[in-house]
Amino acid sequence: MHRILPAVVRSFLVPAVLGILLISGKALSGPSIDLASEKTVRDLLERECVNLNKEKLYGLIEEQLGALLEKGPSPDLLKITEGVVKRTDFDGIAEEKTVEIIGLVHGAFKKGAPLDFLDEIFDVAYVNTISVDQLTAAANALKEFHDSDVPQDIYEEFVYHSIENGWEPVWVPVLSRGLIYGVERGLSAEKVALIIMLDVKNGECRNKPPEQVVLESIKLVREKEPKNWKPLSEVEKETARKKDKQRALEQKKRELDNNIDQKERAFAQAQSELKELREYPAEKGTDVDVEKLNRDLERLLKNLQGEITKYQNQRGNIVAELEATKKVVDQQQAARDRERRTKRERELTKTQEHVNTAGRSGRLNRDKLTAAVDRYIGTPYRFGGDSERGIDCSAFTRRVYRSQNVELPRNSREQARVCTSVAYSSVRTGDLIFFDTSINGGISHVGVYLGNNTFAHASSSKGVTRSSLKEKYYVKRFVKGGRVFND
Repeated sequence: MHRILPAVVRSFLVPAVLGILLISGKALSGPSIDLASEKTVRDLLERECVNLNKEKLYGLIEEQLGALLEKGPSPDLLKITEGVVKRTDFDGIAEEKTVEIIGLVHGAFKKGAPLDFLDEIFDVAYVNTISVDQLTAAANALKEFHDSDVPQDIYEEFVYHSIENGWEPVWVPVLSRGLIYGVERGLSAEKVALIIMLDVKNGECRNKPPEQVVLESIKLVREKEPKNWKPLSEVEKETARKKDKQRALEQKKRELDNNIDQKERAFAQAQSELKELREYPAEKGTDVDVEKLNRDLERLLKNLQGEITKYQNQRGNIVAELEATKKVVDQQQAARDRERRTKRERELTKTQEHVNTAGRSGRLNRDKLTAAVDRYIGTPYRFGGDSERGIDCSAFTRRVYRSQNVELPRNSREQARVCTSVAYSSVRTGDLIFFDTSINGGISHVGVYLGNNTFAHASSSKGVTRSSLKEKYYVKRFVKGGRVFND
């Protein structure tokens, strides 16, 4: 360790973590989970696993996530582990893939991706090779789309396409905001999304900035829909400027946080070296000028402290400006969100009235139900999919119910709201059945009951399939049934 000291002084940057590990001897062996953490994780697996092999899964968690658990699992990591295990156990996913996804979701969450939207999309990792940065970008895009007027089926297809086609993570927010902007200006969401996706597929983002791709895509659609175009109002322009400023400040804050972290680690390492030098000067040997080395280290510490103070002051100014900007942006966004929620609630109430009317006046046509289910059996699962090329669970049940001339909402939570609730013991043919397979809890999966303890659903791992409602992991995750037809 003493031999690396001159390099430390010359560079002013030290790999402090390595130094600490070498001193402690921990670099010679992998991290181990303490007994309290082991019990916590084992209790979680005992509680949640039905299909998964608990011992194998624990061994893989210890092997691959041990560093995160060495000092005790954080509440966030435990919550993510529990939620991922719930889903992968339900979907019949292997233990190796389960641990991989826990690491992906936790990594994306630590990078700032919202857990609600990670929860919605992490099962794309079942069949796609995806990085933490890609998952982070996808979840952040879902959040932005959710707060926009882009229709759900369009933006989910757009986000899935970004993963399936391996878009660079840095492109995703730019292209997503381009789609949102086009819709806000009155253009067709489907056309703007399609043109952007085609341009990316054709390699346009390799030849020009994604911002330019967005502008050219919007220009093309605008030429086809000139009457739909709505110029930005002054209020919208100001909001856009504030959002751009907020994003720039957030990026600057991240850079400063990284600089402070590097300097603080270098400072800690230099302090350790100085302490060792003063306690054991003879170990440096006769060819080392101990007094000069002492002065160099003191100078290094002073310089590092000055840099840390400078960065901390800059960070304080950035945080103050960011908070003021964010407050304005949040107020404007909250007002728009209230308008959007009010509009969505009106639409959902109207849908519920139509569903209730159909339920009271009509009867379930079992032959059409069977034919609709049979048509989609074997169709692969696709996040946001709504066709025979690929379909998700709520799109499948919605298409099944179209055969009954009933139009259901697009997602499983809203489908549950428009139906009459039914207990597990009372479900009958044609009822929707809802499950909780989510990190945050609540309805996240839906199927349609076919009678004789059998239901059909779009499984994330198997595609559209028939399953037994008697199987333990379906019983465990069952929330309620939902009835449309009363007779």
